[in-house]
Formats: sequence, C-alpha cells, structure tokens
Amino acid sequence: MGDAQPDRWGTPGPTGGAQHAAEFSAQVITAVSVTGLTRTKPHVAEYPLKKFIGQDGMSIDFNDVYAAIVGTGILEPLSIGVEETPDRDGMVLTVNVREKWAFFPIPVFFADSNGTLGGGGALMDANAFGLNDKFIVAGTYSTSGWFTSLIYQNTPERKHSPGWNIMGMYGRQSHRDTDQHKTNLRKYEQDIILGGMGIQYPITDLFTVSTSLSFSRRSIRESEDSLLSPEKGILAGGINPAFELNRSHWDGYLLSQRRAKLDYTFMPVMDAVPLHTLSLQGNYETSVIPGFKAGFHGRIRYSPEAPPFLESSASSVGFNILPSTFSAQHYAGATLGFEKYLYKFSQGTMAFLISYQTVYSYGPILEHEFDHGVTGALNLYLSRIAIPAMGIGVSYNVAADEFTVSFNMGTSF
Repeated sequence: MGDAQPDRWGTPGPTGGAQHAAEFSAQVITAVSVTGLTRTKPHVAEYPLKKFIGQDGMSIDFNDVYAAIVGTGILEPLSIGVEETPDRDGMVLTVNVREKWAFFPIPVFFADSNGTLGGGGALMDANAFGLNDKFIVAGTYSTSGWFTSLIYQNTPERKHSPGWNIMGMYGRQSHRDTDQHKTNLRKYEQDIILGGMGIQYPITDLFTVSTSLSFSRRSIRESEDSLLSPEKGILAGGINPAFELNRSHWDGYLLSQRRAKLDYTFMPVMDAVPLHTLSLQGNYETSVIPGFKAGFHGRIRYSPEAPPFLESSASSVGFNILPSTFSAQHYAGATLGFEKYLYKFSQGTMAFLISYQTVYSYGPILEHEFDHGVTGALNLYLSRIAIPAMGIGVSYNVAADEFTVSFNMGTSF
C-alpha cells in the first residue's frame, strides 16, 4: 500500500480514492451561519441557505448564495465566504448581512387625466416579529371614493413549514371601465367588502403549492351619471388552488427570475351560476452579460361569463400599455424586454428597462381587441428599504396611438 500520504490538513491520511473522499468530505458544507442580524430571527435568515448544505464549499457559486439572501426581501448581503469547521470535518457557509429598513409609513398621492385626485397612506412592516412576515394597514381617499385595507402574510421560515395570509378590505368607489383611449364604457357607484385567507406550502426549494378562500360582496349604489351599470350587486365566495415554480440568479448587478404559475379559481355566486377562472403566467429572465439581462414574460387569463365586478384590469394581469381602467374577461399576451444596469449607490441600484408588449383581450362591450406597443421604465432596486423595486415608466400603445404613464412598486417588468 505504501506510506500514508498527508491529507489537506497536513496530518497522516489515507491514500488513493480514500484520500480523495476524505478531502472532499472536508470540503462539504455542513452548516450555515448568518451574522449582522438585529431584528430578524436567526433561523429565518438561515432557512434559504439550507439548500447549500451538502455542496462542495470550494466550488459553490456565491452569486447563487447572494440571490438566495436577496430573495428574502429584508436582507442585503455584505460578504459571503466559507470557513473550516473547528473539527475540520466540513465547512461553514458564512454570510454577513445588513437588515433593510422594514417598518415605515408610505404616503400616497395620485392623479389621472380624468381629474381624479387622491391621497392617503399606509403603514407597512415587511419583517413583522422578525419572521419576514408582511403587515400592511392602509387607507386612501379620492374624488372617486375611499378604501381601507388590512393584510398580514406569514412567510414559511423552516423546511416543511407552511405559510399563511389573511386580508380584508372595505370601501366605496365610483368605478369606471374604459377603452384604450380612456373613454368610459361603464360607470357606476359601488360599496365593496372583500376578505380572504390562504395557505402556501413549499414542497421543494423551487416548487410551491397554495390555496386560498375568498369572500366578495359588492353592492350597487344609485347614481345619476351611471353608464351601463350592473342591474344588481354580487355576493360570492371562492377557492383558488395554485402551483408555482420559482428560481432566481444574481449576476453581480441584476437579479434574474424564472417563474411559472398556474392557478384556478372556482367561485360560487349567490343566485347565479358559478364562475371559473384559469390563469397561467411564465417569466424567463437570463443574464446576457453581467448587468444586462433579457426577459420573456407570458400571461393568459380566461374567465368566461365574468360579470363587470369580476373582470380583470390590464394592470393586474401585467400589461401596462393599456390604461389601469381597462378591463376584460380574457387576456393573452407576451412581453419581450431588456434591462441594463446603470448605476449603484448606497441606497440601491438604478437600471433602465425597455420592452415590447402584445396583448389580446376580450370583453362583452369591446369584444375582440389586439394591442401592441413599447414601454420604457427607470427602475430603482432598493438596498436599504424592504421594497424590492420602484419604477416609473412610459408606454406607447401603437395600435391605439395612446401614451400611458405608470408607477410600479415591487416589480421590475
């Protein structure tokens, strides 16, 4: 067998394949450690890193580690490394982080070209109880109505641990549905009560299943200037199972996501036939070079026989070449976009996005419509505040020859 050869730590060790196995075992990540926490519970910060246990510590991709930490939404990685365990039988993945500002008020002000003015505010805690839970209470008032809402979302914090959420909203609104030119197609006054609760369960690091229950009560109020108003209100419940695949990658400048989600909603309606809605969305983003990514996003929403109350706005489906007051029963469309990193400073990263959208829609008034156009946006990815992104953009609908200005919070495309 020959003389024993020293292993990587300089002590006598086995020879040949046994030596290689011992050296590999000493390089395997056996634990994770997160430092820099002040409010966040340690097990919450360590949970997204557990998937790296068992990997070779000498070849681990730190960009994947960065993406996992950034994906929490409440932590900013400052340094990433691997260290030997005290007994030298493995390695520890170490991450030093800075917690983002998670508890803050959000002032709200809005105006549109039709003379609607409004404002209000929200109080948000994006890391409630140090568990990465989300709590929001908000209220707004405008010339078209007022709303109050409450949302609490619990985030899964351990493997095989489900998350849950509850929400409620009450308001009074002068509702408008318009065409691409913001011309009123429907207008009516309504009172709204919404409620819901749900549960989500991460099967693997990539695959999550969820289901939710909802309640909706909408009442018509008399109005002299109503237009094609629904004859009566609606009282409905709903159950919504969903399946989602999600993965992200950090290229050193921008975060790329690959996501697919399928969900179905069954909604029994008082004194009416039940409603069915099927939605499918997919995002594929890839880094062409560090700091420059390409993305393809597809959306399908099919909701036959949906009454005016339950039609979907174009913005809720992800199409911003149409005004936020545009609604329809069905949508199918795609977006091809490119995003370029511009500048990084202490508060975040600035990037510019340009994309082209095509959208098919169907509603009972306009029936079949096809729109397409270009969008441009300036996005700010915040590193100190627990909001993923903020962006302001301009869209031009080529088919309708209309411009739309939009403001987004929480998304990039």
